Amino acid sequence: MSDRYEQFVGSDPGIIVELVDDSVSPYLVRTDDGFEFFINADDFRDYYRKEGTRTLQRWAHLVTDPDKASVDVRKMAKVMDVLSSFEEVFQDFDKSRAFVREALQAIGDGARAEVGKARRQLEETGWDTADLTDAHWKMLSTIADDLRGLLLSDHCAVLRRFPDLPDIGNDEHRSEGQATPRPRPSAKKTPTKVASKGRVGGMKNVAMDLQENNLIITVDLSKEFGPSKSGKTIIVASTEGNKTVPGRTEKIGLNVYREQDKKGAKGRRSSFKNVEMAVEGDRLSITVDLSKEFGPSKSGKTTIIASTGGNQLVYGRVEKIGLNVYRKME
Repeated sequence: MSDRYEQFVGSDPGIIVELVDDSVSPYLVRTDDGFEFFINADDFRDYYRKEGTRTLQRWAHLVTDPDKASVDVRKMAKVMDVLSSFEEVFQDFDKSRAFVREALQAIGDGARAEVGKARRQLEETGWDTADLTDAHWKMLSTIADDLRGLLLSDHCAVLRRFPDLPDIGNDEHRSEGQATPRPRPSAKKTPTKVASKGRVGGMKNVAMDLQENNLIITVDLSKEFGPSKSGKTIIVASTEGNKTVPGRTEKIGLNVYREQDKKGAKGRRSSFKNVEMAVEGDRLSITVDLSKEFGPSKSGKTTIIASTGGNQLVYGRVEKIGLNVYRKME
């Protein structure tokens, strides 16, 4: 009998499938009622786990059901909507995450209308709430119970600085029993090409130039590539996954986006962990010193070179940027 796998990420996690054929990609799977369908090898590896095994660690901060260790993306979207509204005020995701948890604790479960008392309590403990609007407090005091439970938890949406960013298709994320996929004969894949001016095939609005050990990344902030899959943001630039820096062994993952119909605050920081930003008009220039290192990632399989530490506002702009540069450990 073939191995059985459970979907743990999606809008309705929990479907069980039997892995019929994983010799080529896409994989052939079958449900308990006999329905057969194909799943892309990467999607299967990312969203399914073998029955009885744990959820991949890199999904831990998105788990919405601790008992099943599953991720309901609809609930997480609502959680992130709440946190994003506070991130606009505090200009830091970790800070906004901590504030929301403490604010919900202060408001309490039985007297959510007493936000004035909660606000004074938070200010006494050092929180600056001057920039929060009535809408922010109303959001916290009327939040649904299921979302409130997630925001009060110690695991949900708790980001780890400088996360490990394995290359797409890395064997460390392949479940036990899954073979390295070979493409089906009918599926043709265009090889990645390095074009002039440091543009790598498959990227959007990202140019890279290497000047000795300095990697210079250029993005035109006036460009747009339509809405993201969630429809909540506009894509401005992306490496479309983790790509190898031309002529180097380091890998880079970059995303720049703009929130839909939100003016929001503007970035105040031009420097992050080995990430220097400069903006001239609509031209964003990012400099990374590839000779620097900041130690191993939590998995110990990569060395951190540079990171914005999550999604941050571009200096002087409303766009947000997420950047990680790393090198695999030898």
